[in-house]
Amino acid sequence: MAEFSRQFAFVSSVLAGFAFAFYGTLLVAAREHRAGTWASFFAVAASVAFLPVTLGMTFGAIRTASKPRELSVSTVVADPQIVLLSMLFLSGVIFLLASFGISGWMRSRGLGIATTSLSLLGALAAFAALRPFLHAMPAP
Repeated sequence: MAEFSRQFAFVSSVLAGFAFAFYGTLLVAAREHRAGTWASFFAVAASVAFLPVTLGMTFGAIRTASKPRELSVSTVVADPQIVLLSMLFLSGVIFLLASFGISGWMRSRGLGIATTSLSLLGALAAFAALRPFLHAMPAP
């Protein structure tokens, strides 16, 4: 369980840093452009969504290192913290992809269509790839 948390925290921290760096680039490139404003907003939203995942999983790894338990589907689904952090992680991925998709519109209509299409495909691929690993709270 501790290794699961460490890896989740690492991936989230890399994506949060990338999203924030992309935000900085958009601030310079998107002067007074509505698409740039929205792309910047979604880049910050992604970074903000990834930050609690990084912190939560890091401290979760510390907690599980002191009292190890076996990782299983039942222990993961039963832990509401992991459910919340999984949903935040997925939100961060969606926000980051939205930022990528919108950013193309700053340059041209053709590039906007291309980046939006690629981002939608990326969102579908990310959801398909992450679905087995992201957990939702079971219905009571």
